[in-house]
Amino acid sequence: MPALAMAASTGWSQTLQEWATNIRLALYALGGTLGLGCLMWSGIRWLIARATGDHSHTFMDYLQQVAVLVVVGGTMVLGAAAWQVFGTGAPA
Repeated sequence: MPALAMAASTGWSQTLQEWATNIRLALYALGGTLGLGCLMWSGIRWLIARATGDHSHTFMDYLQQVAVLVVVGGTMVLGAAAWQVFGTGAPA
């Protein structure tokens, strides 16, 4: 009976593992796309502010946006690593 239970659970756990991998990849794709979009928008605002001469958006504002992206991206990477370690019991 344990062999039968092990055989049945192997397919199910494989399916869950594939779903977890797909969700993690989707989070990376979504986070990366949004991060690049925000960084490009900040750069465009900086260029427009320089072109018009009002300096409403400066290089420091752009660097602050980069720092936010580093923090959020780092959180995503650490979260996915923790998910692998604590979810499967083995490091990535």
